[in-house]
Amino acid sequence: MMRKRNGWRVQVMLGAALLLAVPSFVAAQSGDGFLFKQPVLSIGIRTGVSVPRASSEIFDHTFQQLTLGKSDFAAGYVGAEIGVRVGDRVDLALGAGQSGSSSRSEFRDWVDADDLPIEQTTELTVIPVTMSVKYYLSDRGRSVGRFAWIPNKVNTYLGGGGGITWYRFEQRGDWVDFDSFDIFNTRFKSNGSGASVHALAGVDVAVTEFFFLTGEGKYSWAQGALDEYSFEGFDKMDLSGLQFTVGFSARF
Repeated sequence: MMRKRNGWRVQVMLGAALLLAVPSFVAAQSGDGFLFKQPVLSIGIRTGVSVPRASSEIFDHTFQQLTLGKSDFAAGYVGAEIGVRVGDRVDLALGAGQSGSSSRSEFRDWVDADDLPIEQTTELTVIPVTMSVKYYLSDRGRSVGRFAWIPNKVNTYLGGGGGITWYRFEQRGDWVDFDSFDIFNTRFKSNGSGASVHALAGVDVAVTEFFFLTGEGKYSWAQGALDEYSFEGFDKMDLSGLQFTVGFSARF
């Protein structure tokens, strides 16, 4: 049986190592640990893993016919986020990113005339763009006099929001015609988008007065219509799922 490429695991491990190493270097160069004003903007990068729910008809059909499962659609995630402070404990955050999986498979119950597996490749790319409201459960720092603001070491938050999720789904390789039982080679593909809503929770950990790490979990709900030519008769594609990320941000 052909196995899924596991490059996303390497991507996540390298990203996490970078996120840990860079702030440590910056911390060694840090100054007095305070800012001259309360920050109003943050810009950060994220990496992690996306775990789709994969519960619509196209996934059910794929799992039934091919040697694939839900775990084959788990994928590495990379993205960026810009946050704007609109209150002492409230931020608005605009985020965008991408995850993508590529898995090789074969038909579960069919082989060709030479008893060889009938093989294909399935790819799924998901690009979410979101707007979130984050509410911090405590003050994120304290003012000292009129000219200094000292950030707290740890700040936790809850939030939610919405956005748009774009996707690209493709299956290519050899297939069985169940009317004639012939084997043919072709490509099925679909591109689409759908509105999304999400809930999230996370924690910011200050590394210096200017930089902090973020760990976040997010669950999104989304669907996208499938191309009727390639996937006639299927309902909308499920684009919901969990996302776990770590990030490195600067505040201004």
